[in-house]
Amino acid sequence: MESNVQHLAAGVVFAAVAAELLPDIHDKSPAVVVAGFATGVVAMLGIHRLSKLIEKRGVGGNFAGGAGLIITIAIDMLIDGVLIAVTFIEETATGVIIALALTIEVLFLGVAAVVALPEKMGNLRKIAIPAMFGALLTVGVTVGVLTLEGAAQATIAFILAFGAAALLYLVTEELLVKANKVPQTSVSTTLFFVGFLLIFIIDVIG
Repeated sequence: MESNVQHLAAGVVFAAVAAELLPDIHDKSPAVVVAGFATGVVAMLGIHRLSKLIEKRGVGGNFAGGAGLIITIAIDMLIDGVLIAVTFIEETATGVIIALALTIEVLFLGVAAVVALPEKMGNLRKIAIPAMFGALLTVGVTVGVLTLEGAAQATIAFILAFGAAALLYLVTEELLVKANKVPQTSVSTTLFFVGFLLIFIIDVIG
């Protein structure tokens, strides 16, 4: 179940990057895009090292086993919120599609985080995890709207490239790596493409 949910979430995230973020930065300054992407990669690698250190030292008690995934998703929620704000500032129609796509992403990432927690953990404590993700997403949107309204195009391009790198890292180094710790099945592979197709269809319809 954990592997299947993570494959589905990976497909959703990958499609959001391919269908929405990359086209928006395609015509921007290459130097700004590369700088934003590189900064995103470095930042996510730093977060990865931090999460591994937390897991190694057992910080968080019952949460320690899924601490790495939870921390990475939490950072991703803040980034997603800022991305939603930026796309709404750029164009309302695009913002609606991004918000819908990332809402679906948040749903499945929340499930992926919960199923990664120990079974013996109480349900109320498990529910607190996706609730925290929702709060962080709201914070990201609020900060994005308040700070990026009227920002220069170079700044917007940098943030979009940073976000694309962070989301791709989430797919390749967190969701799929953890999902493939168990034998991969045709069901899990199919769910990855179902998630991708779902966002693609939403983009086409929009």
